[in-house]
Amino acid sequence: MDDRTGEADRTGEADRTGEADRKAPADRGVATAGSAGADRRAFVRRLAAVGAVAAAGCLGGPGAAPTETPTATASPTPTATGTPTATATPGAVEVAVGPEGRLRFVPETVEIGVGDTVRWTFESPGHNVTAKAGASEKVSIPEGAEPFASYEGDRHFAINDVGTTFEHTFTVPGEYVYVCEPHAGQGMVGTVVVSE
Repeated sequence: MDDRTGEADRTGEADRTGEADRKAPADRGVATAGSAGADRRAFVRRLAAVGAVAAAGCLGGPGAAPTETPTATASPTPTATGTPTATATPGAVEVAVGPEGRLRFVPETVEIGVGDTVRWTFESPGHNVTAKAGASEKVSIPEGAEPFASYEGDRHFAINDVGTTFEHTFTVPGEYVYVCEPHAGQGMVGTVVVSE
């Protein structure tokens, strides 16, 4: 160290006496400005090394294949279908599907005459209406009656968009038990009683 300028010796040699003085108190457990700086630098170097190792582990390193976490699905995932009624039938009996996010039809039972229509309005997501035999063992319709559903074909887990409606006109008397297929197991079951 040049005593006149306070700079390091131009030959690259450090002031060994000053370095030893800075280390001695730290070795005795006494913190000094010099030892604290050295401790901080060592800490930052170690922290950087740990961070680099952690980042490499997260990134998987070069050429690493992405990992996938398998997800178990108990049943097919419902897909939304919009089945709005082009023209509403005047005098149709209204049934709310999933009002306030509940797993139910309101009212759960309706009584109508032959030739009357029921209109289901989907008030929350994730629901459908079906009286197709393959959808649920809870479904039952009178002999000779036409099965109905708010979806096309046998896509029993297809769901309707919120705000859409589905209508069915009943032409055969008897009791019709229908379900929301995704929630039939949770008791989302309704009944239409058709009398002559």
